[in-house]
Amino acid sequence: MKATLKAVLATSLLLAPAALATKIPIPIEGATLNVSVQVQTQVLINENGAPNGSDPSYDIYVRRTRLLANGDISQNFSYLLQIDNANFGKFGNFSGRAIVQDAWIGWAPTGITGGNVLYIDAGLLLIPISHHLLESTTNFITADVHTDEFRFPGNQFQGLRETGVQLRGWWLDKKIGFRGGVYEGYAPVNTPSTPVNTCSTNGGGCITPKRYPQFAGFVNFDIIGSEEGGWLYGAYKWGKDPIVSVGVSGIYQSQAVKTSLGNLANNRIASADVYINFPQTEAAELVVEAVGYLNGNGSGSSSTGKGFFIDAGYRFMFVAPYASFSYFATDDCSDLTLTAAQRTTCNNAVDVGNSRNFKAGLNFFFNKNLNHLNLEFQVNHGVSAFGPQSMTGAATNAGYFPALKYPNGTVVPASTTADLRTSLRVEAQKSFLAHWNVLF
Repeated sequence: MKATLKAVLATSLLLAPAALATKIPIPIEGATLNVSVQVQTQVLINENGAPNGSDPSYDIYVRRTRLLANGDISQNFSYLLQIDNANFGKFGNFSGRAIVQDAWIGWAPTGITGGNVLYIDAGLLLIPISHHLLESTTNFITADVHTDEFRFPGNQFQGLRETGVQLRGWWLDKKIGFRGGVYEGYAPVNTPSTPVNTCSTNGGGCITPKRYPQFAGFVNFDIIGSEEGGWLYGAYKWGKDPIVSVGVSGIYQSQAVKTSLGNLANNRIASADVYINFPQTEAAELVVEAVGYLNGNGSGSSSTGKGFFIDAGYRFMFVAPYASFSYFATDDCSDLTLTAAQRTTCNNAVDVGNSRNFKAGLNFFFNKNLNHLNLEFQVNHGVSAFGPQSMTGAATNAGYFPALKYPNGTVVPASTTADLRTSLRVEAQKSFLAHWNVLF
Protein backbone atom coordinates (compact mmCIF):
# COMPACT_ATOMS: atom_id res chain seq x y z
CA MET A 1 0.00 0.00 0.00
CA LYS A 2 2.91 2.39 0.72
CA ALA A 3 4.19 1.90 -2.83
CA THR A 4 0.73 2.64 -4.19
CA LEU A 5 0.51 5.90 -2.21
CA LYS A 6 3.92 7.03 -3.42
CA ALA A 7 3.04 6.27 -7.02
CA VAL A 8 -0.26 8.16 -6.85
CA LEU A 9 1.34 11.20 -5.24
CA ALA A 10 4.29 11.25 -7.65
CA THR A 11 2.05 10.96 -10.69
CA SER A 12 -0.15 13.79 -9.42
CA LEU A 13 2.82 16.09 -8.89
CA LEU A 14 4.24 15.44 -12.34
CA LEU A 15 1.01 15.68 -14.32
CA ALA A 16 -0.86 18.42 -12.45
CA PRO A 17 -2.00 20.96 -15.08
CA ALA A 18 -3.02 24.57 -14.65
CA ALA A 19 -6.67 24.98 -13.71
CA LEU A 20 -8.51 27.92 -15.25
CA ALA A 21 -12.04 28.20 -16.62
CA THR A 22 -12.30 29.15 -20.29
CA LYS A 23 -14.24 32.28 -21.24
CA ILE A 24 -15.74 31.99 -24.70
CA PRO A 25 -16.83 35.12 -26.59
CA ILE A 26 -20.35 34.86 -28.02
CA PRO A 27 -22.16 37.22 -30.45
CA ILE A 28 -24.85 38.25 -27.97
CA GLU A 29 -24.53 41.68 -26.43
CA GLY A 30 -24.27 41.57 -22.65
CA ALA A 31 -24.05 37.77 -22.51
CA THR A 32 -21.15 35.66 -21.22
CA LEU A 33 -20.20 31.99 -21.57
CA ASN A 34 -17.74 30.12 -19.35
CA VAL A 35 -16.84 26.48 -19.98
CA SER A 36 -15.17 24.29 -17.35
CA VAL A 37 -14.13 20.64 -17.17
CA GLN A 38 -13.89 18.74 -13.88
CA VAL A 39 -12.27 15.30 -13.55
CA GLN A 40 -12.03 13.50 -10.21
CA THR A 41 -10.13 10.21 -10.23
CA GLN A 42 -10.33 7.95 -7.19
CA VAL A 43 -8.31 4.94 -6.07
CA LEU A 44 -10.25 3.00 -3.44
CA ILE A 45 -9.02 0.05 -1.40
CA ASN A 46 -11.70 -1.62 0.72
CA GLU A 47 -10.73 -4.06 3.46
CA ASN A 48 -12.58 -7.37 2.96
CA GLY A 49 -14.05 -6.03 -0.28
CA ALA A 50 -13.33 -9.14 -2.38
CA PRO A 51 -16.18 -11.65 -2.86
CA ASN A 52 -14.67 -13.99 -0.24
CA GLY A 53 -14.92 -11.24 2.41
CA SER A 54 -11.33 -11.74 3.57
CA ASP A 55 -9.22 -10.08 0.84
CA PRO A 56 -9.21 -6.37 -0.04
CA SER A 57 -10.73 -4.99 -3.21
CA TYR A 58 -8.86 -2.51 -5.43
CA ASP A 59 -10.71 -0.03 -7.63
CA ILE A 60 -9.64 2.81 -9.91
CA TYR A 61 -12.49 4.85 -11.35
CA VAL A 62 -13.61 8.35 -12.24
CA ARG A 63 -15.75 9.71 -9.42
CA ARG A 64 -16.92 12.74 -11.40
CA THR A 65 -16.46 13.72 -15.04
CA ARG A 66 -18.18 17.03 -15.56
CA LEU A 67 -18.64 19.54 -18.36
CA LEU A 68 -20.03 22.82 -17.10
CA ALA A 69 -21.28 25.83 -19.07
CA ASN A 70 -22.49 28.91 -17.22
CA GLY A 71 -22.76 32.64 -17.61
CA ASP A 72 -25.00 35.67 -17.54
CA ILE A 73 -27.52 37.11 -19.99
CA SER A 74 -27.51 40.85 -19.34
CA GLN A 75 -27.49 42.07 -15.74
CA ASN A 76 -30.69 40.25 -14.81
CA PHE A 77 -30.33 36.62 -15.94
CA SER A 78 -27.87 33.83 -15.15
CA TYR A 79 -27.78 30.25 -16.38
CA LEU A 80 -25.95 26.99 -15.73
CA LEU A 81 -25.80 23.62 -17.49
CA GLN A 82 -23.72 20.74 -16.14
CA ILE A 83 -23.24 17.23 -17.53
CA ASP A 84 -21.82 14.56 -15.21
CA ASN A 85 -20.73 10.94 -15.62
CA ALA A 86 -20.55 9.88 -11.97
CA ASN A 87 -18.66 6.84 -10.61
CA PHE A 88 -17.64 5.66 -14.06
CA GLY A 89 -15.81 2.34 -13.73
CA LYS A 90 -16.40 1.97 -9.99
CA PHE A 91 -16.15 -1.70 -8.98
CA GLY A 92 -15.27 -2.39 -12.64
CA ASN A 93 -18.79 -1.33 -13.66
CA PHE A 94 -18.96 0.86 -16.77
CA SER A 95 -22.74 0.62 -17.26
CA GLY A 96 -23.43 4.19 -16.10
CA ARG A 97 -23.54 7.03 -18.60
CA ALA A 98 -23.55 10.81 -18.42
CA ILE A 99 -26.65 12.66 -17.26
CA VAL A 100 -27.74 16.29 -17.06
CA GLN A 101 -26.77 17.05 -13.46
CA ASP A 102 -27.77 20.72 -13.28
CA ALA A 103 -29.80 22.88 -15.65
CA TRP A 104 -31.35 26.14 -14.54
CA ILE A 105 -32.11 29.73 -15.47
CA GLY A 106 -32.11 32.43 -12.81
CA TRP A 107 -33.84 35.81 -13.07
CA ALA A 108 -32.73 38.62 -10.76
CA PRO A 109 -35.27 41.46 -11.15
CA THR A 110 -33.04 44.04 -9.43
CA GLY A 111 -29.73 42.82 -10.88
CA ILE A 112 -27.26 40.01 -10.30
CA THR A 113 -24.64 42.01 -8.36
CA GLY A 114 -24.60 43.94 -5.12
CA GLY A 115 -25.17 43.37 -1.43
CA ASN A 116 -28.85 42.49 -1.85
CA VAL A 117 -29.77 40.10 -4.67
CA LEU A 118 -32.87 38.02 -5.30
CA TYR A 119 -32.93 35.27 -7.93
CA ILE A 120 -35.91 33.28 -9.11
CA ASP A 121 -34.43 29.97 -10.33
CA ALA A 122 -36.22 27.31 -12.34
CA GLY A 123 -34.98 23.99 -13.68
CA LEU A 124 -32.97 21.09 -12.29
CA LEU A 125 -31.73 22.36 -8.93
CA LEU A 126 -29.69 21.31 -5.92
CA ILE A 127 -31.99 20.36 -3.04
CA PRO A 128 -31.14 22.77 -0.17
CA ILE A 129 -30.43 20.03 2.38
CA SER A 130 -27.76 21.87 4.39
CA HIS A 131 -24.75 24.17 4.06
CA HIS A 132 -22.52 21.18 3.38
CA LEU A 133 -24.70 19.90 0.53
CA LEU A 134 -24.49 23.36 -1.08
CA GLU A 135 -20.69 23.30 -1.24
CA SER A 136 -18.59 22.78 -4.34
CA THR A 137 -17.41 19.20 -4.89
CA THR A 138 -13.95 20.69 -5.47
CA ASN A 139 -13.75 22.16 -1.98
CA PHE A 140 -14.73 19.93 0.95
CA ILE A 141 -12.60 19.43 4.08
CA THR A 142 -12.66 15.68 3.46
CA ALA A 143 -12.17 14.01 0.09
CA ASP A 144 -15.86 13.65 -0.75
CA VAL A 145 -19.34 14.67 0.32
CA HIS A 146 -21.08 13.47 3.53
CA THR A 147 -24.31 11.55 2.81
CA ASP A 148 -24.57 9.06 5.71
CA GLU A 149 -25.99 11.49 8.29
CA PHE A 150 -29.29 12.31 6.57
CA ARG A 151 -31.70 9.97 4.81
CA PHE A 152 -33.88 10.04 1.72
CA PRO A 153 -35.40 6.50 1.81
CA GLY A 154 -34.89 4.76 -1.53
CA ASN A 155 -33.09 7.91 -2.70
CA GLN A 156 -34.60 8.78 -6.08
CA PHE A 157 -32.75 12.07 -6.50
CA GLN A 158 -29.83 11.93 -8.95
CA GLY A 159 -26.91 13.74 -7.37
CA LEU A 160 -29.34 15.18 -4.78
CA ARG A 161 -30.91 17.36 -7.46
CA GLU A 162 -34.59 17.84 -8.26
CA THR A 163 -36.69 19.83 -10.69
CA GLY A 164 -38.29 22.86 -9.11
CA VAL A 165 -38.70 26.61 -8.72
CA GLN A 166 -36.91 28.45 -5.94
CA LEU A 167 -35.91 31.82 -4.53
CA ARG A 168 -32.18 32.27 -3.97
CA GLY A 169 -29.89 35.15 -3.06
CA TRP A 170 -28.48 37.23 -0.25
CA TRP A 171 -29.67 40.14 1.90
CA LEU A 172 -28.30 42.77 4.30
CA ASP A 173 -25.08 43.38 2.38
CA LYS A 174 -24.38 39.63 2.10
CA LYS A 175 -24.95 38.87 5.77
CA ILE A 176 -27.84 36.47 5.08
CA GLY A 177 -27.90 33.87 2.33
CA PHE A 178 -30.98 31.87 1.40
CA ARG A 179 -32.56 29.51 -1.10
CA GLY A 180 -35.73 27.50 -1.08
CA GLY A 181 -38.88 26.70 -2.95
CA VAL A 182 -41.11 23.99 -4.38
CA TYR A 183 -39.66 20.82 -5.94
CA GLU A 184 -41.03 17.72 -7.65
CA GLY A 185 -39.85 15.39 -4.87
CA TYR A 186 -41.04 11.79 -4.56
CA ALA A 187 -43.71 10.61 -7.00
CA PRO A 188 -45.81 7.41 -7.43
CA VAL A 189 -43.34 6.18 -10.05
CA ASN A 190 -40.87 5.86 -7.14
CA THR A 191 -43.15 3.53 -5.12
CA PRO A 192 -40.75 1.13 -3.33
CA SER A 193 -40.68 -2.60 -3.88
CA THR A 194 -39.64 -3.30 -0.26
CA PRO A 195 -42.00 -3.76 1.47
CA VAL A 196 -43.82 -5.01 -1.60
CA ASN A 197 -46.22 -2.36 -2.84
CA THR A 198 -47.80 -1.56 -6.16
CA CYS A 199 -49.42 1.63 -7.35
CA SER A 200 -52.92 0.73 -8.48
CA THR A 201 -55.19 2.75 -10.74
CA ASN A 202 -57.19 4.08 -7.80
CA GLY A 203 -54.08 5.26 -5.95
CA GLY A 204 -53.84 2.31 -3.57
CA GLY A 205 -50.26 1.39 -2.66
CA CYS A 206 -48.84 4.64 -4.04
CA ILE A 207 -46.54 7.03 -2.27
CA THR A 208 -47.64 10.68 -2.60
CA PRO A 209 -51.21 9.53 -3.41
CA LYS A 210 -52.33 13.18 -3.57
CA ARG A 211 -49.21 14.24 -5.51
CA TYR A 212 -48.20 16.96 -3.07
CA PRO A 213 -44.80 18.47 -4.02
CA GLN A 214 -41.70 18.76 -1.87
CA PHE A 215 -40.97 21.99 0.02
CA ALA A 216 -37.43 22.86 1.10
CA GLY A 217 -35.47 25.86 2.28
CA PHE A 218 -32.10 26.91 3.70
CA VAL A 219 -31.01 30.14 5.43
CA ASN A 220 -27.39 31.02 6.25
CA PHE A 221 -26.51 33.72 8.80
CA ASP A 222 -23.03 35.23 8.36
CA ILE A 223 -22.08 36.30 11.88
CA ILE A 224 -18.47 37.26 11.13
CA GLY A 225 -17.43 38.10 7.57
CA SER A 226 -19.43 36.76 4.64
CA GLU A 227 -19.40 33.78 2.29
CA GLU A 228 -22.38 34.85 0.16
CA GLY A 229 -22.44 35.99 -3.45
CA GLY A 230 -22.20 32.78 -5.44
CA TRP A 231 -24.02 29.60 -6.42
CA LEU A 232 -22.02 27.34 -4.05
CA TYR A 233 -20.10 27.55 -0.79
CA GLY A 234 -16.64 26.09 -0.13
CA ALA A 235 -14.45 25.01 2.78
CA TYR A 236 -11.05 26.60 2.16
CA LYS A 237 -10.92 30.33 1.31
CA TRP A 238 -7.23 31.37 0.98
CA GLY A 239 -8.29 34.69 2.51
CA LYS A 240 -7.24 37.05 5.27
CA ASP A 241 -10.55 37.64 7.06
CA PRO A 242 -12.29 35.18 9.39
CA ILE A 243 -15.75 33.82 8.60
CA VAL A 244 -18.28 32.36 11.01
CA SER A 245 -21.72 31.36 9.81
CA VAL A 246 -24.64 29.31 11.10
CA GLY A 247 -27.37 27.84 8.95
CA VAL A 248 -30.69 26.04 9.24
CA SER A 249 -32.75 24.09 6.73
CA GLY A 250 -35.97 22.14 6.43
CA ILE A 251 -37.48 19.68 3.93
CA TYR A 252 -41.04 18.37 3.91
CA GLN A 253 -43.20 16.24 1.62
CA SER A 254 -46.50 14.69 2.61
CA GLN A 255 -46.96 10.89 2.43
CA ALA A 256 -43.78 10.56 0.40
CA VAL A 257 -42.22 7.40 1.86
CA LYS A 258 -43.15 4.06 3.42
CA THR A 259 -41.94 2.49 6.64
CA SER A 260 -40.78 -1.10 7.10
CA LEU A 261 -44.39 -1.96 8.00
CA GLY A 262 -45.69 -0.57 4.71
CA ASN A 263 -47.32 2.53 6.22
CA LEU A 264 -47.27 5.86 4.42
CA ALA A 265 -45.20 8.53 6.16
CA ASN A 266 -44.14 12.12 5.61
CA ASN A 267 -40.56 12.82 4.54
CA ARG A 268 -39.02 15.37 6.90
CA ILE A 269 -35.42 16.52 7.29
CA ALA A 270 -34.15 19.44 9.37
CA SER A 271 -30.56 20.57 9.77
CA ALA A 272 -28.51 23.07 11.75
CA ASP A 273 -24.87 23.82 10.99
CA VAL A 274 -21.90 25.95 11.90
CA TYR A 275 -19.00 26.87 9.63
CA ILE A 276 -15.76 28.49 10.86
CA ASN A 277 -12.85 29.69 8.74
CA PHE A 278 -10.05 31.23 10.78
CA PRO A 279 -7.02 32.35 8.74
CA GLN A 280 -3.76 33.20 10.50
CA THR A 281 -2.28 34.48 7.23
CA GLU A 282 -3.06 33.76 3.58
CA ALA A 283 -0.72 30.77 3.99
CA ALA A 284 -2.59 29.15 6.90
CA GLU A 285 -6.22 28.65 7.89
CA LEU A 286 -8.25 26.55 10.29
CA VAL A 287 -11.55 25.26 8.91
CA VAL A 288 -14.25 23.61 11.02
CA GLU A 289 -17.67 22.48 9.85
CA ALA A 290 -20.39 20.67 11.79
CA VAL A 291 -23.92 19.73 10.73
CA GLY A 292 -26.68 18.05 12.72
CA TYR A 293 -29.76 16.43 11.15
CA LEU A 294 -33.18 15.36 12.37
CA ASN A 295 -34.64 12.75 10.03
CA GLY A 296 -38.35 11.87 10.19
CA ASN A 297 -39.53 9.18 7.80
CA GLY A 298 -42.15 7.43 9.90
CA SER A 299 -41.97 5.06 12.86
CA GLY A 300 -40.19 1.80 12.20
CA SER A 301 -37.93 3.17 9.47
CA SER A 302 -34.15 2.78 9.30
CA SER A 303 -34.18 6.34 7.91
CA THR A 304 -35.75 7.93 11.00
CA GLY A 305 -33.25 9.18 13.55
CA LYS A 306 -30.58 11.71 14.39
CA GLY A 307 -27.29 12.27 12.59
CA PHE A 308 -24.36 14.63 12.61
CA PHE A 309 -20.80 15.06 11.42
CA ILE A 310 -17.91 17.29 12.38
CA ASP A 311 -14.92 18.01 10.13
CA ALA A 312 -11.77 19.92 11.01
CA GLY A 313 -8.85 20.78 8.75
CA TYR A 314 -5.79 23.01 9.04
CA ARG A 315 -4.10 24.22 5.86
CA PHE A 316 -0.48 25.31 6.03
CA MET A 317 0.86 26.41 2.66
CA PHE A 318 -0.02 23.59 0.25
CA VAL A 319 -0.98 20.79 2.67
CA ALA A 320 -3.95 20.36 5.01
CA PRO A 321 -4.27 17.51 7.52
CA TYR A 322 -7.87 16.83 8.55
CA ALA A 323 -10.10 14.54 10.59
CA SER A 324 -13.81 13.76 10.51
CA PHE A 325 -16.39 11.83 12.51
CA SER A 326 -19.95 11.11 11.41
CA TYR A 327 -22.84 9.48 13.26
CA PHE A 328 -26.39 8.32 12.68
CA ALA A 329 -28.67 6.64 15.24
CA THR A 330 -32.04 5.24 14.22
CA ASP A 331 -35.06 5.64 16.48
CA ASP A 332 -35.99 2.30 18.02
CA CYS A 333 -39.39 0.59 18.12
CA SER A 334 -39.85 0.55 21.90
CA ASP A 335 -42.63 3.17 22.01
CA LEU A 336 -44.75 1.57 19.26
CA THR A 337 -47.79 -0.67 19.77
CA LEU A 338 -47.05 -3.64 17.52
CA THR A 339 -47.76 -7.32 17.15
CA ALA A 340 -44.86 -9.71 17.73
CA ALA A 341 -44.33 -10.11 13.98
CA GLN A 342 -44.46 -6.35 13.40
CA ARG A 343 -41.97 -5.73 16.20
CA THR A 344 -39.54 -8.20 14.68
CA THR A 345 -39.87 -6.49 11.30
CA CYS A 346 -39.44 -3.08 12.90
CA ASN A 347 -36.40 -4.10 14.97
CA ASN A 348 -34.73 -5.68 11.95
CA ALA A 349 -35.30 -2.49 9.95
CA VAL A 350 -33.84 -0.06 12.48
CA ASP A 351 -30.91 -2.37 13.27
CA VAL A 352 -29.36 -1.76 9.85
CA GLY A 353 -29.66 2.03 9.74
CA ASN A 354 -26.91 3.21 12.11
CA SER A 355 -23.56 4.81 11.21
CA ARG A 356 -20.28 5.39 13.05
CA ASN A 357 -17.67 6.53 10.52
CA PHE A 358 -14.22 8.10 10.98
CA LYS A 359 -11.89 9.69 8.42
CA ALA A 360 -8.43 11.23 8.58
CA GLY A 361 -6.20 12.38 5.79
CA LEU A 362 -3.97 14.88 4.03
CA ASN A 363 -5.03 17.30 1.32
CA PHE A 364 -2.25 18.44 -1.05
CA PHE A 365 -3.08 21.64 -2.95
CA PHE A 366 -1.33 22.15 -6.31
CA ASN A 367 -3.55 25.06 -7.38
CA LYS A 368 -5.84 25.76 -4.45
CA ASN A 369 -9.12 23.83 -4.69
CA LEU A 370 -8.88 23.66 -8.49
CA ASN A 371 -6.17 21.01 -8.44
CA HIS A 372 -5.59 18.98 -5.29
CA LEU A 373 -5.03 15.44 -4.04
CA ASN A 374 -6.56 13.83 -0.92
CA LEU A 375 -5.05 10.77 0.73
CA GLU A 376 -7.64 9.51 3.21
CA PHE A 377 -7.90 6.65 5.71
CA GLN A 378 -11.40 5.57 6.75
CA VAL A 379 -13.06 3.38 9.36
CA ASN A 380 -16.60 2.53 8.23
CA HIS A 381 -19.04 1.01 10.71
CA GLY A 382 -22.68 0.55 9.76
CA VAL A 383 -24.17 2.49 6.85
CA SER A 384 -21.40 4.10 4.81
CA ALA A 385 -20.79 5.39 1.30
CA PHE A 386 -17.45 3.57 1.48
CA GLY A 387 -16.26 0.18 2.69
CA PRO A 388 -17.39 -3.29 1.58
CA GLN A 389 -20.84 -2.68 3.11
CA SER A 390 -21.44 -0.18 0.28
CA MET A 391 -20.93 -2.95 -2.30
CA THR A 392 -24.06 -4.77 -3.48
CA GLY A 393 -25.11 -7.38 -6.00
CA ALA A 394 -26.97 -4.82 -8.09
CA ALA A 395 -26.15 -4.60 -11.79
CA THR A 396 -25.28 -0.94 -11.28
CA ASN A 397 -22.94 -1.70 -8.36
CA ALA A 398 -20.28 -4.36 -7.69
CA GLY A 399 -22.39 -7.34 -8.76
CA TYR A 400 -21.71 -9.24 -5.50
CA PHE A 401 -21.97 -8.99 -1.72
CA PRO A 402 -18.64 -9.41 0.12
CA ALA A 403 -18.93 -12.18 2.72
CA LEU A 404 -18.62 -9.97 5.81
CA LYS A 405 -18.30 -11.38 9.31
CA TYR A 406 -19.51 -10.79 12.84
CA PRO A 407 -16.82 -10.16 15.50
CA ASN A 408 -16.89 -13.88 16.46
CA GLY A 409 -15.87 -14.78 12.91
CA THR A 410 -19.29 -16.05 11.81
CA VAL A 411 -20.12 -15.09 8.23
CA VAL A 412 -23.24 -12.97 7.77
CA PRO A 413 -25.78 -15.38 6.21
CA ALA A 414 -25.91 -15.02 2.45
CA SER A 415 -29.72 -14.87 2.42
CA THR A 416 -29.71 -11.71 4.53
CA THR A 417 -26.39 -10.19 3.55
CA ALA A 418 -28.05 -7.29 1.75
CA ASP A 419 -29.72 -6.21 5.02
CA LEU A 420 -27.32 -7.17 7.81
CA ARG A 421 -24.08 -5.87 6.28
CA THR A 422 -24.85 -2.40 7.68
CA SER A 423 -25.65 -3.55 11.22
CA LEU A 424 -23.30 -2.32 13.94
CA ARG A 425 -23.08 -5.98 14.98
CA VAL A 426 -20.89 -6.52 11.92
CA GLU A 427 -17.23 -5.57 12.26
CA ALA A 428 -16.06 -2.08 11.28
CA GLN A 429 -14.32 -2.02 7.90
CA LYS A 430 -11.29 0.05 6.89
CA SER A 431 -10.69 1.77 3.57
CA PHE A 432 -8.06 3.88 1.87
CA LEU A 433 -9.06 6.56 -0.66
CA ALA A 434 -6.86 8.62 -2.99
CA HIS A 435 -8.91 11.40 -4.56
CA TRP A 436 -7.45 13.69 -7.26
CA ASN A 437 -9.60 16.66 -8.28
CA VAL A 438 -8.82 18.83 -11.31
CA LEU A 439 -11.03 21.68 -12.55
CA PHE A 440 -9.98 23.74 -15.56
